[in-house]
Amino acid sequence: MTVEYLDLADYVGIASEVTGLDEVVVGKIANLGLADSALHAPSAEFGGEEFYPDFVDKAAVLMVRLAKNHPLPDGNKRVAWVALRYFLLLNEWEWSSFPAIDEAEEAVLAVAAGEWDEKRTAQWLRPKVTPSTGHV
Repeated sequence: MTVEYLDLADYVGIASEVTGLDEVVVGKIANLGLADSALHAPSAEFGGEEFYPDFVDKAAVLMVRLAKNHPLPDGNKRVAWVALRYFLLLNEWEWSSFPAIDEAEEAVLAVAAGEWDEKRTAQWLRPKVTPSTGHV
């Protein structure tokens, strides 16, 4: 399975939609280096060995790094949540059990507060998502 990763254009577009700011403004106020680092984390490898070979782990790493790297002055948790959802959609994964608003908010707040790391986030996410029907 080839994984499609988000890039800076995706990030700026998501951040623009979430914050209501123009993409040019987002590009000026965001620390794009921090965003880029977070976006590349799920695909990290060394010597041809992926650090996160499991897709759900990749998704968790994306959300955690975007929330914790804090590339925006405001809206990082919301952008991390939307980026996670877009990453799933882009790779033809779906929610088998979409979390209630309160549960999703608690999860994102736990990530941002440093209470949940990538492993804990993946544990929460794993039973909630599945590859779309027909996805290899």
